[in-house]
Amino acid sequence: MSDMPPDDFEPTMSAEEALMWRIGDDPWLDPSGSLLALLDRPVDLDLLRRKVAAGIPSMPRLVERVVDTARPFEALRWEIDPDFDLTNHVLEVAVPAPGDRRALLDLTTEIHMTPFPAGRPPWRIVLVTGLADGTGALIARLHHSVADGIGGLRMAEIFLTLEADTTPPPDTDLDAILCEWRAAATDHDLPDAAAAIWSALAGPVGLAKSTAAELALIGADPARAQRTAGQVLDTVRTVIDQLTGDPYLDSTSELWTRRSGGRYFVTAQMPLSAAGAAAKARGGTINDLYVTALADAAIAYHAERGIELRSVAMSFVRSTRTGSGAGGNAFVPIKVRAPGAGVTPDERFTALSNEMAPSDSSEGEAGLGVVSGLAALIPTPVLTRLGRDQGARIDVVTSNIRGAPVPIFVGNAHVLGTFPIGPVAGAACNATVMSREDSLDIGIMVDPAAIDDPDRFGDIVQATLDAYTADAG
Repeated sequence: MSDMPPDDFEPTMSAEEALMWRIGDDPWLDPSGSLLALLDRPVDLDLLRRKVAAGIPSMPRLVERVVDTARPFEALRWEIDPDFDLTNHVLEVAVPAPGDRRALLDLTTEIHMTPFPAGRPPWRIVLVTGLADGTGALIARLHHSVADGIGGLRMAEIFLTLEADTTPPPDTDLDAILCEWRAAATDHDLPDAAAAIWSALAGPVGLAKSTAAELALIGADPARAQRTAGQVLDTVRTVIDQLTGDPYLDSTSELWTRRSGGRYFVTAQMPLSAAGAAAKARGGTINDLYVTALADAAIAYHAERGIELRSVAMSFVRSTRTGSGAGGNAFVPIKVRAPGAGVTPDERFTALSNEMAPSDSSEGEAGLGVVSGLAALIPTPVLTRLGRDQGARIDVVTSNIRGAPVPIFVGNAHVLGTFPIGPVAGAACNATVMSREDSLDIGIMVDPAAIDDPDRFGDIVQATLDAYTADAG
């Protein structure tokens, strides 16, 4: 008999997961994330499948699909795919000729943009063969409803190891495990109609009760009314800004105004130690330096075309994850404006560092849960339209995923690069960085309708990072 699945994977979709699932109806807003891992040699497909199979008992979400329910008021649910077949999720693809880096990046883009089959668990891992230099690569894609970037990386630990390993794990009888899990997931685990209705009303009822209690306290302390009103207005303003945009933070670019569903992938790298030294010398963090470098690159790209960019509308993701679990989403999207032409890079660094620094007030920021709760009240077509509108106001989306500070392997292949892809979501581009050993690996997914020469933009980003590296030396 196998163990039951971990209980930190709830069968009912959370509001955050449901939000990610709903906006995925719009290809422009596809919230999926991907990872391109460069390997020093090819990996055996059978070995990888056996490693993933052995890890599934600890990551049951990987065999679950999203299903609607016929019960009124009930949320979307996760259920075991009745036809789950690992070979549909872990597969092998040959890179197109000539098998060089550009061909690999284009293949990564194609896999990242390929929709997940309906009614199947939304993830896949693709081993790449046929690279001209004899190396290997792995492309992993995961829907954001399953996990955010940090959670996805924790899921990847089922096939990533800290030393080369060519010994396949014992065979895992997935059919028997899934059969046992299905038998345990009986219908009495589902809420009855009364419970479903009460759950749907719990939010409004809870709001009414808390409002009544607040009014009672205000009666005893009239000054509380002003404080409470200020807190409510701050929360509402933050939520609306995240859903519809803040004009003060909107893009000022005259060049990056168009948007499309097209995507083009470029990469950049910077030594982690040099990034740390450069950031420390300026009194900030590596994240401050990374976001500043992207702003510098956007300004330089515009300057080459004779355009003085007044500011760069940016967003970055602050993780709020506290536990060690792998599933779910826990982050706060923060919008900032980088000063444009007329200030030095160091002045821009200081301005962004001050804007991005967590503060006492940031503890009350409207996180994804608050935004998701409000979004649940908005019809999906309206929600996606708001999403497109918000994305069009942003030049560069940024996020940072902390990886392993030591060598990592897939089978016996050493991982030489980990280039993440975050959701562009209607912006001009998304730049996501992942640390690995002494490297910062940056994946930049560009909308070519906005940035019409993405290769040049990638070169400028790399040159900007190199300048900071030289400065640190």
